[in-house]
Amino acid sequence: MTQEQVLSRLKEILQADFRIPADKVTPQATFRGDLGMDSLDAVDLIYLVSREFGLKPDVDAFRDLDTVQKVVAHLLANAKNG
Repeated sequence: MTQEQVLSRLKEILQADFRIPADKVTPQATFRGDLGMDSLDAVDLIYLVSREFGLKPDVDAFRDLDTVQKVVAHLLANAKNG
């Protein structure tokens, strides 16, 4: 998968499951600040993206990934179905 494809899929997940408008989901956006997500949302997001990209859900692996770009980079480096 390309970076654009991963970002697009992440946007779809954030829109469908968290009702976050696509225009708010930019590479620099922070999950807590810009997107208004709380810790429970973060755990749900980790589960959803892990399932989508063929990863084992691991909260520790996502602990320091506070921006959309950091999550995209992590998924690109670790995804099993791309």
